[in-house]
Amino acid sequence: MKRFLVVDDDTLSLQILLDFLSEFAQCDTAQDGKIAFEMFEESILSEKPYHLICSDIFMPIMDGHELVRLVRLKEKTLSFHGGLRTTIFMITSSDTPKDMACAIWDNDCDDYIVKPFQLDDLMSLLKKYNFIDCNNNP
Repeated sequence: MKRFLVVDDDTLSLQILLDFLSEFAQCDTAQDGKIAFEMFEESILSEKPYHLICSDIFMPIMDGHELVRLVRLKEKTLSFHGGLRTTIFMITSSDTPKDMACAIWDNDCDDYIVKPFQLDDLMSLLKKYNFIDCNNNP
């Protein structure tokens, strides 16, 4: 079964994403980037890595940009896993070109969704990255 990690300090956003994504994968949640990174590392150690991380940018303790940067650095050290690369979506209220460029170009985030968003937009990304097939099946 696929495993997703949803990271957001806004309880409502976290719950909406969790309710939607749990139809397609086992989902874990974190309310800041530091906890999310610790969970990411633990998933690697337990040999049950996350297939997808959905993260907000603006969070306490560690923001989404730093989380993505650390995940990508960690993945580079995991050559024994045969090139592990987690798909990462930034799902955030920030629509600034600076944040988008930082997420995608600087930190190698896979996609970017601006809140508020339609669940159909997220569904399209899940299909695009082969997390579900065109018939909406996990």
